[in-house]
Amino acid sequence: MANRVDMALFILGLLYLGTTQALHAQEEKGALDPLKASVEMIRRGEWESMFKTARELVGHYPNNASVQYVADLAADVLGDHTRVSLTKYDFPFSDNQAMKNVQSWARDLLVNDPENLNLLILNGMLHSPKGDGYIDKFVEYLEQARTIDAKNNFVLEALGSAYGAQGNYNLAVELLNKAIEIKSTSTANTNIGGAFLKQGKTVEAEKHLKKAVEIDNRDAAAWFNLGSYYAEQNLVSEAKPALEKAVELAPKNIEARWNLGGIYFNSGQQSEAVGQLKEIIRIAPNSPMGQQAKQMLSQLGG
Repeated sequence: MANRVDMALFILGLLYLGTTQALHAQEEKGALDPLKASVEMIRRGEWESMFKTARELVGHYPNNASVQYVADLAADVLGDHTRVSLTKYDFPFSDNQAMKNVQSWARDLLVNDPENLNLLILNGMLHSPKGDGYIDKFVEYLEQARTIDAKNNFVLEALGSAYGAQGNYNLAVELLNKAIEIKSTSTANTNIGGAFLKQGKTVEAEKHLKKAVEIDNRDAAAWFNLGSYYAEQNLVSEAKPALEKAVELAPKNIEARWNLGGIYFNSGQQSEAVGQLKEIIRIAPNSPMGQQAKQMLSQLGG
């Protein structure tokens, strides 16, 4: 009898998996035409319209990570952090047909219009660290964009961030300083703060990290980086409200929840720490951090 029950559960599991995969495939297929229209909007520089279209797609296809990524991409370029989901995309681009199509359309358009600044930005962002981590290709496209418009604020910010990710902190600081001279944004200040931290310049780092949240107090990434900096400096009373704000603005950001849980634990607030671990497991149970959270929760007896 036990074997029959186990087999029945196994079959039900396969049926559920097959149904889920079919739904994802249906969503992916349905999103293709609007995604292609979004790429064409970017070619014309219509980032705002493209964002609106992508957000409508997210409403229609809430489980489709590719349309969420495209919507976030537009919000990044527009510099509107209240509209970025800050979720983690649970797929490698190489395995996602919708994203393969977006990348292909973007490349094809660029072949016919190689000096189109918007297409260069798009192709770069489709290879950004937020996706597959193809930083070299990201830098290649954005450097081409810089030859067309050397004072483009977004291009300078994006390149500075990429060079920082590559470990070239001197060049990162140089480009981000140029971006800040043109327009001081929360993103540029957050990223230059991170580069200064890597150089061991904590005074400069703190100044820019604090400036980032002053510029845009709805930028979850800025609050996360400021809170994480305070946590590293063992400034618990400063770290706690900053990380709480990051979690409030981006409740699916498991890194923010992990750091906040650590602050709660070190402050003697074990029940609050357990709550953050449980949320991480709920949001991303199969991620490396989700697995760590399960281990930590077991140790805490939660």
